[in-house]
Amino acid sequence: MKCSACFPRSLATASSCSITPRLAPRSLSSHLRHSSSSSSSSKPSLYPGHVPINAFQNSLLAVGSAFASLLDTSRHDMVAVLSETTGGPFLARLRTEIRSTPSGRSLLRERPRITEESVDLDKLAKMKEGSLGREYVEWLRRNKVTPDTRDPVRYIDDPELAYIMQRYRESHDFYHVLLGFGVSLPAELVVKWFELANFNLPVALLSSVFGPLRMETGERRRLMSTYGSWALKAGAQAQCLIGVEWEKEWEKDMSQLRRELGVIPPPVPFKAWRAEGRRLKKEREEQERAAKGFAV
Repeated sequence: MKCSACFPRSLATASSCSITPRLAPRSLSSHLRHSSSSSSSSKPSLYPGHVPINAFQNSLLAVGSAFASLLDTSRHDMVAVLSETTGGPFLARLRTEIRSTPSGRSLLRERPRITEESVDLDKLAKMKEGSLGREYVEWLRRNKVTPDTRDPVRYIDDPELAYIMQRYRESHDFYHVLLGFGVSLPAELVVKWFELANFNLPVALLSSVFGPLRMETGERRRLMSTYGSWALKAGAQAQCLIGVEWEKEWEKDMSQLRRELGVIPPPVPFKAWRAEGRRLKKEREEQERAAKGFAV
């Protein structure tokens, strides 16, 4: 099944900040959590951690988080707020896609979570080499991350849509594993391009457009020329991955899983791309040293 809400059918760890305007959305978010009980008393909390907000507060959070995210795309907290305050219509279309498959309906009915508590990582580590479970655990350990690093959903009023957003966040690491990318900025951008084409969520668009600005011009161009068109094509052609029950695929071979999901391999393995980048950088530095020596 393809995702009809996708393109063209139609990024990260929170950084420390000085006292700048980028702190305003954080303060605003905190203020809204404390004031929502009085200003939105007619909207009770619908799930653990839910913060009911009205339309004005939602708009204020959307603008503030967008501003903070543009200033610093590594602000995961603000990216998370932005995804919740702008994703409503897009999440509704994703829900339609999820409901169209047996696995998707099962997800919405059972609402499983992907956390260290719900997933036996030690058991997965003992699975057959090349299986999803084994590859997933090795990816987590290699990149020094855990399933619990995702922000909880707070500002979506529909509990089912809130779960879809939470599932999207908790499944993000599987997309890295499927595509063969780590957690560096270039790797994260490629995965975001894939997500943009597969889910068409506004937050993926923001990361895809403004994330590359944090890279050096030459590296950015090389990344886009190598993976840009592939990531968009791969995301558009693959099944809508938001409805995959990863918990039932642990023992499946990765090659077989990619074929079943319609995920086409990247034109160049990411490790090879990074190695080429190091070679080019070393070559450029040697040329610069030679030029300085010649000048002297």
